[in-house]
Amino acid sequence: MISSKSIYSTYFKEYILDDAKLKHLQDELLKILLDIDYVCKKYDIKYMITYGTLLGAVRHKGFIPWDDDIDILMFKSEAKKLIEKIKEEFPEKYMVAEPLCDEQYVQKITKIYKRGTKYVELPYAGLDRFDMLFVDIFVFENVPSNKLFRKIHTDVYNFFYRAASVCVDYKYPSPAIEQKAKEIKEVADFWKTRKRLGCFFSHVGGMKFYLKLCAKIANKKRHTGWIGVPSTGDPVENYPEELLADITTVEFCGYEFPTMARYEECLAIQFGPNYMQIPDPSRRECHTAYKMDF
Repeated sequence: MISSKSIYSTYFKEYILDDAKLKHLQDELLKILLDIDYVCKKYDIKYMITYGTLLGAVRHKGFIPWDDDIDILMFKSEAKKLIEKIKEEFPEKYMVAEPLCDEQYVQKITKIYKRGTKYVELPYAGLDRFDMLFVDIFVFENVPSNKLFRKIHTDVYNFFYRAASVCVDYKYPSPAIEQKAKEIKEVADFWKTRKRLGCFFSHVGGMKFYLKLCAKIANKKRHTGWIGVPSTGDPVENYPEELLADITTVEFCGYEFPTMARYEECLAIQFGPNYMQIPDPSRRECHTAYKMDF
């Protein structure tokens, strides 16, 4: 089946963020990150910028010009502290959503939402909640020490999350995709397949059932010396614990933010050894938004 990203970038060009909207989005995301950093410093909570945010810091000293989000990585104990303190410090400004917190919260990670904003991703336009600007909070989990078992662990997690995601399409269909499916055959075929799968998995378990399985698989209690981020769905997203033991800071948009001291090794794992090379425009991800207002 053709990928969702390919469908969106090809047939939903009217929702692709132009440079001005993307810059406005990045400016607002930076404000959220600064508030999170303030809380973490005040209460000695450890976190790291990671993924595209870290790559942007190292390669561009700020956002990757075409990126549309902020990624934070934490150990579970630290994430619990952050959630508690964000609610205490900014009860009117932010809302925290964790997996399984609400019938319409269909995400596999924790997000910090900024109240008073409107930001709706194209696949989730059928939901009427959790439609605000957000920052992603990724959490480390224990993973198997054996490479084969780690891959199996990731594959099983991904299967259950994909089952949950097609349930979303069936139960809360995006009006934008529904309309486009009436106009373009390739979108219709893509959407029909996802909704049929969604119908099947909704009646054989249901969205919440599969999200619970994801949470159970991710929450491996036995300490193995290896940690990973199952919610990325990437089988290479696993590290020996010592790789992330020390913290340094990197410049991002004129501010210093914490990250792993051995960030070069982590970036090579996440993006490959040539991560400093700027990709050709044809290989850059196009980002879409159904609605954006803040």
